[in-house]
Amino acid sequence: MNKMPNIIITLLFVFAYIFAIPSQKIFAYTTNGQTYFEYPKVPDNLETLTERSNFFIEHFWDRCNIKSAFSSRAKITEAFNDYVSFMPYADANVVHTSINNLIKEVSKNPKNLLTLAEIAEGTLYADTARIACDECYLPFAQAVVDNRKISKAEKARFEYQANALAASQVGMPAPELIYTRPDGTEGKLSDLAKGAYVLLFFNDPDCTECELARVRLSADSNLNDLVSSGKIIVLSIYPGEPDDEWRDKTSVYNSRWEVGAVPDADEFYDMRNPPVIYYLNNEHTILSKTFDIDNLIEAFRQVNAKMSKGN
Repeated sequence: MNKMPNIIITLLFVFAYIFAIPSQKIFAYTTNGQTYFEYPKVPDNLETLTERSNFFIEHFWDRCNIKSAFSSRAKITEAFNDYVSFMPYADANVVHTSINNLIKEVSKNPKNLLTLAEIAEGTLYADTARIACDECYLPFAQAVVDNRKISKAEKARFEYQANALAASQVGMPAPELIYTRPDGTEGKLSDLAKGAYVLLFFNDPDCTECELARVRLSADSNLNDLVSSGKIIVLSIYPGEPDDEWRDKTSVYNSRWEVGAVPDADEFYDMRNPPVIYYLNNEHTILSKTFDIDNLIEAFRQVNAKMSKGN
């Protein structure tokens, strides 16, 4: 019997679980008098964590005087961090509506909007983000890009971020990649074997973390089993010129992998903290993005274990 459908379902569920947004539980729903402004008091009749988080997110900024709030960057940053802390527990539509309403209100003052985007960048997008959430951060970056009163110089990095994030969100078709192999031939993401999932591994051989990740992935027996059985294709991409130095270094790469170079890859894939790995389904839709090799290797172990039990 063909077990491929069950394998695909297993892959989907395991990766969805492994790459869930990290979060920290917070149960202090009422102000203690030490906050910048009065936080919403959640009605007692809302009992579930989702219901209470939805209310908190929806009404967080109700008692904030937006016009004067940005007079203290430290305090508004602290408040924004509290606001973001509840996002993992709220419904996605509630979060996005709240973010859009906040941006609409703050946009009346371009200077404050720029400050808000910088705060959001540190809280939701940067390497040290409290809660990494690209889809939550994108509206802030895009709002800066769309604001005509913010200078080109001030919006430059936000434009770069917005372009990359907008093209490579989870649930979207992966942007096409036309790459140059070490032997000089050309390859395309869209030409990879149909029916196989794709592990799109962006890495730079001059990056120590990238090299460590490559060695670990290359040696992982569970990933090798999945590659050998045709369930997964590993596409290793160097976001730079296919020069001789790069070609020499690829000589030790896993021979089962597809390897290529794409100089402008960072224009349509977000890779702010390499190595970056996108996981695509057999139709090349982005299922997940991760910077964490440990989680990835654990996912392969779980998938292989489930597959073995099914034999």
